[in-house]
Amino acid sequence: MNEELTECFMHVRDSQNSALAHYQIWFTLRGKGKAIDKYLDDMNDSRYVDFFHTSNSGNYKLMFIETACLFDSDDRTHNIRALKYLMTKNDLTNLVNKFDQELKPFEKLVSNIKTIRSKVIAHKEAYVDPSELYKKYGIKPDEIKDLLNTTAELLRELETILTNNSSSHSVGPTDRWEHATFKLLDALKAERRS
Repeated sequence: MNEELTECFMHVRDSQNSALAHYQIWFTLRGKGKAIDKYLDDMNDSRYVDFFHTSNSGNYKLMFIETACLFDSDDRTHNIRALKYLMTKNDLTNLVNKFDQELKPFEKLVSNIKTIRSKVIAHKEAYVDPSELYKKYGIKPDEIKDLLNTTAELLRELETILTNNSSSHSVGPTDRWEHATFKLLDALKAERRS
């Protein structure tokens, strides 16, 4: 495989891992049935509440930014489109077809994520009401999770090819950031009780 494909893969992989990390941290802190049910008092402790407000907001915004980066249409960036082009040049057409097939159900979601990223998060357009935009585009957290996990599985398949079937992976579906967030909250709760 050529170096250009490997380099593009590494950039896309980094955006993928970042998007998934930001999603998991945000959803673990704010999602129904997650940390907010068990750790709300700990997160609202006056010594830590500002951290959690900032972390929630930052991870939420970065989740949209990094997810949109994966599917950016700018030809000057490393994204899924550029990766598929380079895969085709390297005779990986079957995998390109698999990318197309498995990501097709997410086309509307990706478009909506990019719209919200552009209008509310990255550029903050005047006269745009964020709550109305979220309602209009109806993005659900589970849909984002499904998109990111599907993308991670596809990238893992490409990584296996790029590393000659190595069993170690630097990308793929994982819940490691969710676990890390819960470990942090457990330590915080223990510290508050001592």
